[in-house]
Amino acid sequence: MNVVLGASGFLGSHVVRSLLSGGRSVRAVVRRPRRSMHGLDALRVTADLDNPTTLDAALAGARAVVHAGAPYPKTSLDRGVIDEAVRQTRAVLDAVDRSGAERLVFVSSTATVAPAAGRASDERDRWPVTPGFGVYHDLKWNLEALVAAETRFRTVTVCPAACLGPGDWRVGTCAWLVATARGNPCPHPDGPVSFVDVRDVGAVLAALATHPTPPERVVLSAQTTGLHPMLVSVARRYGVAPPPPPLSDDEARAAADHAERRIAATGGRPELSRELVDLVTHGVAIDGRRAERTLGFTYTPLAVTLDAFDAWARTVGLLPKPALQERAP
Repeated sequence: MNVVLGASGFLGSHVVRSLLSGGRSVRAVVRRPRRSMHGLDALRVTADLDNPTTLDAALAGARAVVHAGAPYPKTSLDRGVIDEAVRQTRAVLDAVDRSGAERLVFVSSTATVAPAAGRASDERDRWPVTPGFGVYHDLKWNLEALVAAETRFRTVTVCPAACLGPGDWRVGTCAWLVATARGNPCPHPDGPVSFVDVRDVGAVLAALATHPTPPERVVLSAQTTGLHPMLVSVARRYGVAPPPPPLSDDEARAAADHAERRIAATGGRPELSRELVDLVTHGVAIDGRRAERTLGFTYTPLAVTLDAFDAWARTVGLLPKPALQERAP
């Protein structure tokens, strides 16, 4: 039995789809049902990462556990989420041990990938200490370090780049793309951003759940590009005005901090997220080719990923119909 924690999330639902398409048994663990699970014929159970009893029931009989349900910081003001995430990840590790499962496949982020001198960064590169850039980077670093130190069973850590593709109901990574396509571009910095199709990530996580000799750390990135040139290309694709010139790094951080302080008082979502700003301003070029060589798959081209997201997003009303004058690279 393969168990997926966070199965109703953007990434978790694609892991469930990949496992099911491969004919594998799946137990989808959710905190609450969501529309992302619609049409998935998987056994669904509810569990709370703070409740060991529900975790034990969810993981009973598991051979492999894919953990795609770690807490996610809503804003950079919420540093308490790091302690919450560490506590809940420890609870998951203990529950995996009690279940007798053979391995845990843990979803991290390329935020934990450190720069490399003279080359693109890959699985060898990790920050020796907490990066200190912001809550998101620090949370991911702490969780990855906790999982890497586990010795009771095998662990595999997967570090995906920014995930794009159908099913992003929360419009996280895709927020800048959606705003640009609607003709309402947001302020943004410029810098290297790496992307990967969420369906590729789901397939890799599913494969690692059953791989006979999985690597300890896998970095997933199909392409690294500049954020601003990509938004310019998205604007051409939809026949709308190009985005404004990018902000400097300091300007972007200040604008994001201001936006997050404002929504902390009023609610809603910040126009500019500090998490996304930090990911761009501290971004590095990522080399994800080792995953292709080790696992024998081929990344989906970015243009194909954007086509798939576009088709889904227009169906659910997130995007207008595209002019399709030019495809993004």
